[in-house]
Amino acid sequence: MSSSDPTQLIVRPCFQQDLETVQLIYATHVLTGTGSFEIEPPSLEEMTERWSKVVSHNWPYLVASPLSDLSRVVGFAYATQYRDRPAYAHSFEVSIYAAPTCLRQGVGSALINELLSMLYGDGVREVLAFIGDSNNAASIALHNKAGFVDVGTLKNVGEKFGRLLDVVIMQRTLQ
Repeated sequence: MSSSDPTQLIVRPCFQQDLETVQLIYATHVLTGTGSFEIEPPSLEEMTERWSKVVSHNWPYLVASPLSDLSRVVGFAYATQYRDRPAYAHSFEVSIYAAPTCLRQGVGSALINELLSMLYGDGVREVLAFIGDSNNAASIALHNKAGFVDVGTLKNVGEKFGRLLDVVIMQRTLQ
């Protein structure tokens, strides 16, 4: 992306033809970062199954594209019900990933803002983010900017790249 102007982005539903790029973006985060605690990147088939589960429930699964090339995917985000029990029907967890070449360029903000708007419209009350690695300042800042507050830290629950990792839990009330 050549511009850090989020107005140069469109956030739209993720379609199956976008999943190859979504898988590549996620694979890079899995292999190089601690935002995801997966060790091996999921295959395209696995990412397609995950996407299918989200969209089959009519939950949001979005991609960001530059206005100049709507077929290009520079980030993705989705929301799932926090837990698979009826009592959690109004509590959702969000996940957001930007392409490595587009970090700190407004992609995450555009995605999270649209995701929150959709969740609000769907009657969701609480939105949670489980941020891998308490040193993940960019993700914590993104969620803070979107109105999330830090509600706790799970200490040393993950291990990746020879490091023990925390999970920061952030929450935002929509209703």
